[in-house]
Amino acid sequence: CTCLCQVKINCLLSEDPTPDDPRNIMSSASQSTSAASLTPPDGASCWLCLEEGPDDSGAPLVRDCSCRGHSGFAHLACLVQYAESKSMDLTERGAHMVSHIFEEKFFQQCPNCKQSFQGDISYDMTKAQLAFIEREFKDVDRWNLIALLQRIVVLDGGKEEDRIEGEEISAKMLSLIDEMKKNGDPQLDAFMLASVYHDIGRFNYDIGTNQRLERAKRYLEISRDVFVSLGGCDSDIAVAIEGNIANVEARLSGVSIPNEKESDLSSIRARYNCLLQAVGQNDIRTMEMGTLLASKLFNAYHTIEASRLLDRLVIISRRVHGSDHKQTKIAESWRQRLQLRCAFIGSEQQPYQALRYEDDGDSCIVQGPVPKNVPRNDDDCQTFSVPSVEISFLLGTPVMLHGLKKAAHLNGEIGDVREYCTLSGRCVVHLEDKDLKPVKVKNENLRIVFDLPDPKNLD
Repeated sequence: CTCLCQVKINCLLSEDPTPDDPRNIMSSASQSTSAASLTPPDGASCWLCLEEGPDDSGAPLVRDCSCRGHSGFAHLACLVQYAESKSMDLTERGAHMVSHIFEEKFFQQCPNCKQSFQGDISYDMTKAQLAFIEREFKDVDRWNLIALLQRIVVLDGGKEEDRIEGEEISAKMLSLIDEMKKNGDPQLDAFMLASVYHDIGRFNYDIGTNQRLERAKRYLEISRDVFVSLGGCDSDIAVAIEGNIANVEARLSGVSIPNEKESDLSSIRARYNCLLQAVGQNDIRTMEMGTLLASKLFNAYHTIEASRLLDRLVIISRRVHGSDHKQTKIAESWRQRLQLRCAFIGSEQQPYQALRYEDDGDSCIVQGPVPKNVPRNDDDCQTFSVPSVEISFLLGTPVMLHGLKKAAHLNGEIGDVREYCTLSGRCVVHLEDKDLKPVKVKNENLRIVFDLPDPKNLD
């Protein structure tokens, strides 16, 4: 049922898709994202009431979906009225199954482009949906529980107003659960119970005090155990929740949450794969999680895999959501970051951007130096040629093996530099072909890969 799919999705969406990147070396201009798709162009009108400009209360036209051009703009009040009217039409026709009233996603999804509302519209529409359900169907416990779940996931625990509302919602959900248990309500299944505990745990995690983190850990552990018992893809959700629990424990101990560890990747992979299965590759939430996975791969020095993933995400997002959509811009920005190739030159302490090889690979054109953690000003950079043997590779650099004699069969293989062995003075390269083991290679037998070749059938 769609409503169960939705609460499952809520359990997967719990991390920022654009985490801080300590190796952010792009210019400030390349990092900007456009809000053009959110601003009504001249002549735009509400697709519901057909009026241009603000409504009678002064509220402007809004849009935060995947509609393009003049389409998709509406007044928030019109969207709410439309969603309420459509929901009531269903119930009046006798469609009293919970799957029907939530399946149509009148409050969650643009009826034109069929993509989920984002940002402030999502925030306002979940609030309107909860008010509608509590007003019209106050005695239908399961419906109220689902509306409360969909509301709490959009709240920001760092904001006082949202924190107060989240406390009220948490209390209501726990009270509803107790009432449904007392009445032996068959609508309260294990999946719904686990989802409630998960979302209460995540909300407390967002608040972030030690007391709230302890509470978050308790609820997340209960939720994880239930998902483990359900098995199947739900056990993959348990893996994702396990990552959340690890983050809680790290914050309680005062340790920085690791972003580069392989264990962190497994959690994000589990979420991404479950979203692919639940809502498909075109859904905005899948793309956000895919971008998050790519950023984690990049920080773990899996640059080639991250680049392949971002190539797919950009193609899909341009086709489905348009070039001006913010998710397309974010994916393109990350892809542009990953296309940069940097290296150390001789004894220089700052990296330089490698641009290309010349003289059959004997020399490399570089530009820099590249400053750390600040936007780069190209006017301050120098461009010059250096012997290739003077280049030292940054971790995560995509490279191609060449000139090997004892392992000549590996010449032409590509991979990422994951480690540097100081004892042997060689780079540890993890090859893209997963059938091949990591190899230790001298710098002189490596060349930077500036443009990735078409992927092999490596699955």
